[in-house]
Amino acid sequence: MGFDDTKNIAGKLRSGYVLVMASEYKNTGYPVVQTGKHKGVIGVGGLLLARIPNEIAEARQKYYADKARERDDAVKSDLLKDQHPSMPISYDSRSSKSFGGK
Repeated sequence: MGFDDTKNIAGKLRSGYVLVMASEYKNTGYPVVQTGKHKGVIGVGGLLLARIPNEIAEARQKYYADKARERDDAVKSDLLKDQHPSMPISYDSRSSKSFGGK
């Protein structure tokens, strides 16, 4: 849009992302920002290439997997709490896929 999104970029850099400089990948032909604050960074059309260390990515992945598991457990708990003795709810956590056929 013709301006740097400094709030977004600063937030990503604070959370561990590192901008990727074109000098790290010589003779590759990647588009490079030619002017401004991010000169020399691989980027095109206002988008900049950034990387994040594996440790941070793995920690983030574990955090969100734990949150999803907690949410799933809460839904299961609420579902089983509301069951009526005459109509028990059975929860089968297995799933399967089938394609076409009978």
